[in-house]
Amino acid sequence: MRPANDWARIAMLLEGATFPAALWSGAELRFMWMNRAFIDLTDDARPQYDLLGMPVRGFLSDTRSAVRFIDAAYTGQALTVPEYEYKAPWGETTYWQLSYLPLPGRIGDPFDVLFTAVDVTDHVSSRLSAERERDGLHSAMGLINRTILSSLDGDEILQRVLVEATEVFKADWGWIAERDDDSWVFRNVHGWPAEMIGLRFAEDDLSLPALASSSRAVVCATLSRADSQELALMERHDIGAFLMVPIMHRGEVTAVMGFCWDTEVEFTHPMVELAEQLAVSLSLALENARQFENERRINRTLQAAFFTAPALVPGLELGHLYHSASVGTHVGGDFYDVIPFEGGRTGLVMGDVSGRGMEVAALTALVKSAMRAEALRLPAPGDVLGHANEIVLKGASSTEFVSAFFGTLDGGSGHLSYALAGHPSPILVRSGKEPVLLTDQQMLLGVQPGIRYVPSEITLDIGDLLVLYTDGLVDAGTRGGERYGTDRLLEAVCVCADQPAEEVPESLFLSAFSFAEGHLADDVAILAVRRTGIVEAGEQGRLELAGVA
Repeated sequence: MRPANDWARIAMLLEGATFPAALWSGAELRFMWMNRAFIDLTDDARPQYDLLGMPVRGFLSDTRSAVRFIDAAYTGQALTVPEYEYKAPWGETTYWQLSYLPLPGRIGDPFDVLFTAVDVTDHVSSRLSAERERDGLHSAMGLINRTILSSLDGDEILQRVLVEATEVFKADWGWIAERDDDSWVFRNVHGWPAEMIGLRFAEDDLSLPALASSSRAVVCATLSRADSQELALMERHDIGAFLMVPIMHRGEVTAVMGFCWDTEVEFTHPMVELAEQLAVSLSLALENARQFENERRINRTLQAAFFTAPALVPGLELGHLYHSASVGTHVGGDFYDVIPFEGGRTGLVMGDVSGRGMEVAALTALVKSAMRAEALRLPAPGDVLGHANEIVLKGASSTEFVSAFFGTLDGGSGHLSYALAGHPSPILVRSGKEPVLLTDQQMLLGVQPGIRYVPSEITLDIGDLLVLYTDGLVDAGTRGGERYGTDRLLEAVCVCADQPAEEVPESLFLSAFSFAEGHLADDVAILAVRRTGIVEAGEQGRLELAGVA
């Protein structure tokens, strides 16, 4: 090209170009020339020459564009704007790649600037559409993850995510298949006939879940881009496309979540990316759910060992209850035991180990077993608690302590010998009288070696009621911090004192539970003993309420 002031040659080269082009004079600060494409774009047949006076209506009428021309003219550096947004007077929005190319002129003068614009609307629109899709799917995945984290029930997680993911992918229907020995079985469907539930395919049959299992990765296919196996499956199920998400457990595909469309769809990268994230999230969530259920099963077994009472005790009527403050896998330290001795006597045990968790469970089992063993050898309250104290000192950490009650009750005479080691005071209700607390507190177990626990003695008359409990009952409180407390417990005992002993624990628990508005900070164990003086036939099962969140 000859010097930049050869406007005629520049015009000849660019006049017929399909993209807008113009030549701007740095010395005169005005357009010297523009081609037909530029004029058509600005929707004005009369060229506008004064750029700084808002030239070329709409397309370059912003101050930033004017500054770019001046920068290129006075620095001699070319500039490129990759995506310039142009809103036409009729409302259409387009995107352009703008180039500012300095052209040499007379020495000492600013450069002239050759300006070109290339329409990149299709490219930018595709990118923006992909970004919107990705943002939408990312937001949807966040909602799905909240659903996954809201439960530790594997079946519930799968069912809820199936519905949500089917809607997110805009699939016509979705399904869940699980491995059952050497077969695949459809366990749940959404948008598909319910008759499909229970449909079974052998492991070596050609089926949708088997295909996902063999690939061990997200599988998607549409009619126009399917191999022979995929095409056969689409024809069998009369579908135009499918997307399958494998769910892994210990390196093996144990379940598949699938989505199907009646017609062909385009599987974009964000869709496949979401499916891959879903595969990871579901696999981890179900692994956690399995672990949670295993731990809960173990803990139920442990807790069952912490709360024992015979179905029938001569001369006594029993009621007992345990309620966990959580529905999770945490094991509390509450325990109780009712131990029949020869001669019509019965050992009563109630205790609470500080803390929660498996370490506390081990100490709880140790203390309860030690107290039972010592009671069977020599059922003297002072000796039983003294022996338990030494066991706690040897088996517990310096921060673990145990409160406990042990007593021996003669069902025939009503004589009760008992000792308290820092445990909440039992309540005695005599016929026609107000409930009273049995005090005589002594030191917690595990604080100091060589402690001698001195027993106290009382006599229960026929019909008298004794209530033992752990501190979770009196510590129940409202969200505002008000405790249920001993006074309210005494009032509740007075109300239910005439009920059968087997109903008393539940009445007391419900009183505290209602006061705390369903929120308990600690486990609760209650043991109610009424002296009858006679042996009644029949059996009494242990009352246990499920944990309430």
